[in-house]
Amino acid sequence: MRIGRPRRSVGRVYHVAIADDWEASLSFGSYEAATRGIPYSADEPIRAVLPERLQAMLDDRYHDLTLPLLVIVLSLDALTAAGIPVDLDPITGGVRIRGPLPPWDDTVVHAVIPLDRVDGRWLAPATQTLEDEE
Repeated sequence: MRIGRPRRSVGRVYHVAIADDWEASLSFGSYEAATRGIPYSADEPIRAVLPERLQAMLDDRYHDLTLPLLVIVLSLDALTAAGIPVDLDPITGGVRIRGPLPPWDDTVVHAVIPLDRVDGRWLAPATQTLEDEE
Protein backbone atom coordinates (compact mmCIF):
# COMPACT_ATOMS: atom_id res chain seq x y z
CA MET A 1 0.00 0.00 0.00
CA ARG A 2 1.41 3.38 -1.00
CA ILE A 3 0.79 5.94 1.71
CA GLY A 4 2.24 8.93 -0.08
CA ARG A 5 5.04 10.13 -2.26
CA PRO A 6 7.96 11.96 -0.70
CA ARG A 7 7.77 15.70 -1.14
CA ARG A 8 10.85 17.45 -2.46
CA SER A 9 10.90 19.65 0.63
CA VAL A 10 11.62 16.64 2.86
CA GLY A 11 15.10 16.06 1.42
CA ARG A 12 16.68 13.71 3.95
CA VAL A 13 15.50 10.75 5.98
CA TYR A 14 17.24 8.77 8.71
CA HIS A 15 17.69 5.02 9.10
CA VAL A 16 19.13 3.47 12.26
CA ALA A 17 21.52 0.62 11.56
CA ILE A 18 23.37 -1.78 13.82
CA ALA A 19 27.01 -0.87 13.15
CA ASP A 20 28.05 -4.47 12.35
CA ASP A 21 25.23 -4.81 9.80
CA TRP A 22 26.24 -1.59 8.07
CA GLU A 23 29.93 -2.54 8.04
CA ALA A 24 29.08 -5.95 6.52
CA SER A 25 27.07 -4.23 3.78
CA LEU A 26 30.20 -2.44 2.62
CA SER A 27 31.70 -5.80 1.65
CA PHE A 28 28.46 -7.17 0.19
CA GLY A 29 27.68 -4.02 -1.81
CA SER A 30 24.12 -3.61 -0.52
CA TYR A 31 22.47 -2.99 2.83
CA GLU A 32 19.46 -5.20 3.40
CA ALA A 33 18.22 -4.79 6.98
CA ALA A 34 14.67 -3.47 7.27
CA THR A 35 15.05 -2.66 10.94
CA ARG A 36 16.39 -4.28 14.08
CA GLY A 37 16.35 -8.05 13.63
CA ILE A 38 14.30 -7.95 10.40
CA PRO A 39 15.88 -8.45 6.97
CA TYR A 40 14.69 -6.44 3.99
CA SER A 41 12.11 -8.14 1.75
CA ALA A 42 9.20 -7.07 -0.43
CA ASP A 43 6.99 -7.35 2.66
CA GLU A 44 9.54 -5.73 5.00
CA PRO A 45 10.89 -2.49 3.51
CA ILE A 46 13.81 -0.64 5.02
CA ARG A 47 12.44 1.71 7.66
CA ALA A 48 13.51 5.28 8.13
CA VAL A 49 12.09 8.40 9.76
CA LEU A 50 11.99 12.14 9.37
CA PRO A 51 14.41 13.96 11.72
CA GLU A 52 11.73 14.99 14.21
CA ARG A 53 10.84 11.32 14.79
CA LEU A 54 14.37 9.99 15.26
CA GLN A 55 14.60 10.21 19.07
CA ALA A 56 11.14 8.71 19.57
CA MET A 57 12.05 5.82 17.29
CA LEU A 58 15.30 5.21 19.19
CA ASP A 59 13.43 5.23 22.50
CA ASP A 60 10.73 2.91 21.20
CA ARG A 61 12.63 0.41 19.04
CA TYR A 62 16.22 0.41 20.32
CA HIS A 63 15.99 1.29 24.04
CA ASP A 64 17.19 -2.13 25.23
CA LEU A 65 19.87 -2.72 22.60
CA THR A 66 23.48 -2.10 23.60
CA LEU A 67 25.20 -2.95 20.29
CA PRO A 68 26.77 0.10 18.58
CA LEU A 69 24.28 1.98 16.39
CA LEU A 70 24.61 4.36 13.45
CA VAL A 71 22.27 6.90 11.87
CA ILE A 72 22.38 6.61 8.10
CA VAL A 73 21.43 9.94 6.47
CA LEU A 74 19.73 9.28 3.12
CA SER A 75 18.67 11.52 0.23
CA LEU A 76 15.12 10.95 -0.98
CA ASP A 77 15.88 12.42 -4.40
CA ALA A 78 18.92 10.18 -4.88
CA LEU A 79 16.98 7.08 -3.78
CA THR A 80 14.31 7.87 -6.36
CA ALA A 81 16.92 8.61 -9.04
CA ALA A 82 18.51 5.22 -8.29
CA GLY A 83 15.14 3.56 -8.95
CA ILE A 84 14.46 2.74 -5.30
CA PRO A 85 10.81 3.49 -4.47
CA VAL A 86 10.13 5.35 -1.23
CA ASP A 87 6.83 5.78 0.62
CA LEU A 88 6.31 8.54 3.15
CA ASP A 89 3.57 8.77 5.76
CA PRO A 90 3.41 12.51 6.51
CA ILE A 91 1.26 11.90 9.60
CA THR A 92 3.58 9.48 11.42
CA GLY A 93 6.87 10.59 9.84
CA GLY A 94 7.51 6.98 8.85
CA VAL A 95 9.39 6.22 5.65
CA ARG A 96 9.49 2.89 3.82
CA ILE A 97 12.35 2.28 1.39
CA ARG A 98 11.42 -0.48 -1.03
CA GLY A 99 14.83 -1.65 -2.12
CA PRO A 100 18.31 -2.41 -0.74
CA LEU A 101 20.55 0.57 -0.03
CA PRO A 102 23.79 1.07 -1.97
CA PRO A 103 26.21 1.80 0.91
CA TRP A 104 28.99 3.14 -1.32
CA ASP A 105 26.77 5.59 -3.23
CA ASP A 106 27.49 8.96 -1.65
CA THR A 107 24.62 10.58 -3.53
CA VAL A 108 22.22 8.27 -1.65
CA VAL A 109 24.14 7.97 1.64
CA HIS A 110 25.06 11.48 2.75
CA ALA A 111 26.45 10.58 6.16
CA VAL A 112 26.94 7.78 8.64
CA ILE A 113 26.76 9.10 12.21
CA PRO A 114 27.68 6.95 15.24
CA LEU A 115 25.16 7.22 18.08
CA ASP A 116 25.99 7.77 21.73
CA ARG A 117 24.37 5.87 24.57
CA VAL A 118 24.13 8.02 27.70
CA ASP A 119 22.57 6.90 30.97
CA GLY A 120 21.06 3.84 29.28
CA ARG A 121 19.47 5.80 26.43
CA TRP A 122 20.46 6.19 22.78
CA LEU A 123 20.67 9.87 21.89
CA ALA A 124 19.77 11.16 18.45
CA PRO A 125 22.33 13.57 17.02
CA ALA A 126 21.58 17.21 17.71
CA THR A 127 19.32 18.82 15.17
CA GLN A 128 22.22 21.04 14.13
CA THR A 129 24.39 17.98 13.37
CA LEU A 130 21.66 16.52 11.18
CA GLU A 131 21.17 19.84 9.37
CA ASP A 132 24.93 20.15 8.83
CA GLU A 133 24.81 16.84 6.95
CA GLU A 134 22.32 18.32 4.49
